Amino acid sequence: MAGKKQDLGGIMSESFNTSSNLRHELLDSFDEGLKTEPTFASNLNVHGMYETMRFVLRLSPRNHELLEMVPMDGIVLADLPPEAVQAFSTYLHETVHWWQHVGSTSGLVFSLSYLAQCHSSLGELRAVLATIGKKKSLKSYTDDVLRREGPSAQAKLAAANVAVNNALDVEYYKYYAYSPHANISWMFEESHFESVGHGYFIAYSHLLGMLSDVIDPDNVIVPDADWSTEILRLREEQVEGYYWRSPVRLPAVGLQAIYEGQARFTQLNFLDGARDQPLSCSQWKDAGYLSGIYSEAFEAFLGLSESQWPETLEDPLVALFLLICDLAINPTRGFPLAIEVFEDLIRDVDVGVRFTLLCQAAAQLPHLKKRITEYSKEEYISVSEELTTLVGYDHPIAALSTVNQWFEYAPGLSKLMEQYEAFNYDLTNFPIRVFVSHFVAFCQDRLEHPEFFCWAGTYMSGQRSLSNWQALWLRHLSLFSDRGDKHGVFPREQPGRSEEAVMATFKQFFGTLPLYDLTRQWILEDGPFTFDFEWMVENPATFLYEASANHVFKQVYGVTLDEFEIIKSKDPSRDTTGR
Repeated sequence: MAGKKQDLGGIMSESFNTSSNLRHELLDSFDEGLKTEPTFASNLNVHGMYETMRFVLRLSPRNHELLEMVPMDGIVLADLPPEAVQAFSTYLHETVHWWQHVGSTSGLVFSLSYLAQCHSSLGELRAVLATIGKKKSLKSYTDDVLRREGPSAQAKLAAANVAVNNALDVEYYKYYAYSPHANISWMFEESHFESVGHGYFIAYSHLLGMLSDVIDPDNVIVPDADWSTEILRLREEQVEGYYWRSPVRLPAVGLQAIYEGQARFTQLNFLDGARDQPLSCSQWKDAGYLSGIYSEAFEAFLGLSESQWPETLEDPLVALFLLICDLAINPTRGFPLAIEVFEDLIRDVDVGVRFTLLCQAAAQLPHLKKRITEYSKEEYISVSEELTTLVGYDHPIAALSTVNQWFEYAPGLSKLMEQYEAFNYDLTNFPIRVFVSHFVAFCQDRLEHPEFFCWAGTYMSGQRSLSNWQALWLRHLSLFSDRGDKHGVFPREQPGRSEEAVMATFKQFFGTLPLYDLTRQWILEDGPFTFDFEWMVENPATFLYEASANHVFKQVYGVTLDEFEIIKSKDPSRDTTGR
């Protein structure tokens, strides 16, 4: 149960209690955008980031140094100097990003869609090698053949077209979901872009296929993803959002702004709670911490909910914003619950649309703006009930309970979670097993304590009490991170798991990642293969990148990368990658 604010006894020095002494070099995050290959050297130029396509949490060397002062088995703010508290707030910010990507339904779809570009077309890609041969990029090859031979070439290109279309549909889904306002214009210019709804159907069907493979091969619990009849019907009936060149109704903001807003306000709530007196919102804005992408979602929330900036972040209005973020990033239909009304798919699963509608609901329920004062589970459940009922969404507890009930019907899930506890996973579909098991574990703890994950900054700074919050925090830290004193990526200690198991999981996970990057390059990127994998290893000068990449690629496809013919696109306007 949540309790009243604890007496922190002036735990912070006076220097921390002035906004002028906040340290940007400790607090700021690096906005990586949607890049697949950001560059960095031991992260000297940034302060914190979570890399979506590499599944790594990174901090600056100085923040790593300061975090050495924070004990793993118990965080006591009173024992820490102000700089360490600020560094820890950045770690919290980036850990929220890890939670978003591994613990929310939108994040699970977003993260695994990258792996799906390989898994969803594995059979087709092998068929391409057996019939067409080794051509890179596959998209340029198919486009050029169709340009020369017309529709008569469709039959011989069938397998290649499936692989290309699957990969492009994932790209379009990710760019649109991430930042719809920034990306919809160029997407409309591309002939391969079908529609917003089509992208969501493909992304969710890929997710459900991967889930079935690892936990439910008999399709007992995972929702059916055979939606071809409904997709065709929506297209033929020209339902908005589901046919080629359909008009698009843009949400107020996209996934990026909501993720960043949730992480930043959680971070600042933590810092405010670690002070004798909270800063005003004006002070946070003047210090540069509530601007740009970090305040975009909150400012949209204020407009849509017909609200004004609060005096401080302790205002219940901020708690409502964080709850709406939580509801927005956790769609329920498609996964884990079945789609009931196919026309509503975009409304049900698009994070930006959900956020927009829930904010508008807050305007119609103005009493909710002052409702959350205890940050309790009861408030989480009751306020969620009012918002979701008005908008027509499922209550979040219903979805979490569904995942929890899967254990009764899917022996594969129980086996997977045994592997999670031991940190010893079957090698088949290895990275998918790792991600899905952590998602399920997160759902189990969210079911019991949704209030902690919604308002983590408040609980972790002692503004509200929860007896087991430190255990929840430790159980859901990121799996992989960099170090301040070495190059590369390293596994995090896993309490209760053997060092040997942790290291074996780490090596297997990152040993497979090049396959996904190389497969995406093969399908979509023109020019020779690139081997940008030095970020993974401690000693890049001695690592044989090309040999390692060839090894993992040949294990799956039976060919090496130097056997590919590099196709030069004959369409000068072509631009589908690298945006």
